[in-house]
Parts: sequence; structure tokens; C-alpha cells
Amino acid sequence: MTKIKGLSLLLCTLFLALSSFAQDTYKVYISGVENKIKIGKFTGNRNFAFGVKNIFEEILQDKDFSIVETRSESDIILSVDLLFFDVNRTKRNVSVFHSDVEETLVIMKAVTTDNTGKKLKEAIAEESSSEISTSTLITDDGSGKINQQALSSAIKKTCVSLVDKIFLNKK
Repeated sequence: MTKIKGLSLLLCTLFLALSSFAQDTYKVYISGVENKIKIGKFTGNRNFAFGVKNIFEEILQDKDFSIVETRSESDIILSVDLLFFDVNRTKRNVSVFHSDVEETLVIMKAVTTDNTGKKLKEAIAEESSSEISTSTLITDDGSGKINQQALSSAIKKTCVSLVDKIFLNKK
């Protein structure tokens, strides 16, 4: 009987000691994503900014941050500016052989503040996503449409890079 009491006392002590070292999660409020793109298809597009905000919420939750709905509940306030978006296309043709490379480039800036409005950190992230296609026949109709998968990949990579720079001090 004394062994059981000693074992339960030991387990309780270990549990309390380990729980005191548990990482506290920050409460983050995303004040907004503002589209400051000056040229191109996404100039002033509010849906684009709204989609990026949803991606930030998903990434922050994946990294164990708590998303709150009001500024007063938060420890950190995040605001993001979309600065640049472009698709660079490179085509190479030799006889019937050709190669197309599309690189989607996204640049964003994030600023974090505390509840009092004091600026904590600022970072800029630039990421890209490439799509390469090769064939022996010309398959492109020249429509100039943006590849949705490359766009999503570039946006997500840029958002992850910003979260890492701002919250996890990675370069």
C-alpha cells in the first residue's frame, strides 16, 4: 500500500513539473491583409487578400498559435501587406522541341505589434513557385492564364516564410 502511495506521489510530482515547462501559446489577432499590388491582374483585388488571410490563419494554427477574434484578447497583432505578384514566362523552342517555364513570384510584408500598438517586429518575404513543361509538340494556346496550383504554392510558401521570420526567428 505504501508503494502505491509513493508511486502516485511521484507521478503527481512529475506531472506538475512537466506541465510547468509546457510552452504557452500566443494569442494572435490578424488585423488584416491589405493588397498593395500596383500593377497586374491582382491590383486591388479584395478576394486575393481575403484568401491570403485564411492561409495565414491556417499556418498559425498549424504552428500551435491561437487565433482570436478581437484585438483585446490578443498578445500579438499581425498585419500583412501584399507588395508584389508576377508570373515570369520563359519559352525555348528548337524545331519541334520546346520548354516552357512559368515562375510565380509573391512578395509580402508583415508587421507585428502588441496591444498598445508598439511595433514588435517587421519582415519581408519573397518566394516563388515554378512550373516546367517540355514536349515535342507545341501545346500552349497562348491564353496567358495563371496556373492556379503555382499561384497557391507561391502564396503558401511566402506565408510560411513570413510566419517563420516573425514568430520563430528563422531567416
